[in-house]
Formats: sequence, C-alpha cells, structure tokens
Amino acid sequence: MSVENFKPTIWSDLIFMKYDESLVFAPLMNRDYEGEIQGYGDKVKINEIGDVTVNTYSGTVTYEDLDDASKFLLIDQQKYAAIQLDDVDGAQAKPKVMGEAARKIGVGLAEDMDTYLASLSSEGGIVGSVGGTSIGTTGTPISITSANVTTYLALVAQGMDENNCPQAGRVAVVPPWFVQKLTLAKINKDTDNSGTLTTGYVTSYYGFDIYMSNNITHSGTTWYKPMFFLRNNTIAFAEQLMTTEAMRSETSFKDKLRSLAVYGGKVVRPNSLAVPVVAAGAES
Repeated sequence: MSVENFKPTIWSDLIFMKYDESLVFAPLMNRDYEGEIQGYGDKVKINEIGDVTVNTYSGTVTYEDLDDASKFLLIDQQKYAAIQLDDVDGAQAKPKVMGEAARKIGVGLAEDMDTYLASLSSEGGIVGSVGGTSIGTTGTPISITSANVTTYLALVAQGMDENNCPQAGRVAVVPPWFVQKLTLAKINKDTDNSGTLTTGYVTSYYGFDIYMSNNITHSGTTWYKPMFFLRNNTIAFAEQLMTTEAMRSETSFKDKLRSLAVYGGKVVRPNSLAVPVVAAGAES
C-alpha cells in the first residue's frame, strides 16, 4: 500500500469529468466567470450597465451618464469529498477501480452543487401569480395533474413574455413526477439522441427545453419549486476543483483520498426566473 506514485492531476481531471457529467442545473448556467476564481471567498465582478431613458425629441438633446449596475458573484461554497482505499497507487493502475472511485467523489460533488443551484429559486422574480392567476405559494401550492400541466406551462411562459424575456433559450428544470404528468398528458418524450448528449433532458414543449432533476427545492411531497429561466443568462455559476490529494491513514492500514471544490452562484436577472410552487395532484 502506497501513495508514492499518486498523480493528482490525473485524479482531478477524472473527478471533474465525472461530476460535470452528472450535473443538470450547472450546464444551464452562465459559466463565463470560472477562469477568474482562485479560491474560497473570491468575488467575481459581473460588469453591467443600467437602463437608458428614452425621451421625446423637442429640439434639444439631454445626455445622461451610464449607471454602473455591476453585480458580484461570491464564491461562498466550499465542499469536500473524502474516501479510503486499500491502495491508491494500485487503483491508479486499474482504470475500472480508479474510474469508480472518481465517480463516487464526482457524483457526490455534483449532487451538492445542483442542490445549491436549485436553492437559488428563492431569488425568482416571477412568483405568486401571473396575470392575476396564482402560480402557487408554499402555503397554497398548485395541484398539477395531466389535465392542467400544459395550462400552467403556458401560464409561466406568459409571465416570462410579460417580463420581456426572450423566447429563445428558455429552459425548465422539474421533478420526476412533473415529467410523469407531461407523459400522461401525451406529450411525447424526445426520441432522438439528444437525451444521451445532455444530462437530464426530457423533452421540449411550449418553448421550454425541459430537464428533470431530483434536486428541486421541496418540502417532502407538500410543495416543489421547479425553475423556469434563460439558459446561459439568468443565473451565473462558477466552480473550481481546488485540489485532490492522497495520504496514508493514521488509524488504519489504508490510503485516504480527498478533493476540495469551491463554487458560487447568483441570479443576475431575476425577472427572467419564474418559480411556480406546485404539488403532484391525484389523477382521476
């Protein structure tokens, strides 16, 4: 048993690949800022400018200064995964063993990241009601059945239209039971190979590419908060796998392997994030 030939770069690359393959929410985020983070506690500046006023021309022109509407993405999450192996060097020499060890770490980190991103539903700008029609609250969630699921998809789309959200790039992340309601409503699942290329992808309907995740924010089976937003636009996310290292255990005849990841997310355009509060209704 030894860690003398441990290759951290190989392990880090493999772990990163495994958790990147397992993420549902993160690939839908704006990840342009990942190259700017160095570690936990970093602040990444997202440069933006404020709105411009349009005036009626009456012979003179008045100029206004552009307001700085920059936002900061705080890298405030610091998580690790750690396992024990009989022999790290031996695992490196066996691709299947190494792959499974990296998968265990990668999937664990991916679950944590996606759960965190789902919690950003609390920053949604389209909540409560659309056009006077309720889209649910935690106290009174909307009961979704196969008979009304398309109605509420249309209602959420209406809310985004009324907020001047572009129609291109709209996505939805919903729980598995919501997908079942869509299936019962006879909305066919995608039958080409796109589902094998994009983790969690289910189908497209009413202008939304629909993805499925078990990490939707929820309270038991009482209510769920699926998220409807713009791909690569509404939410910014940055992550970095900081280190992967191996060492001998002080308490057993084993090797220890651990990885540390840091990340953060921010809803940068809340008016393009719709968060209905729903529950699975009984089918008649």
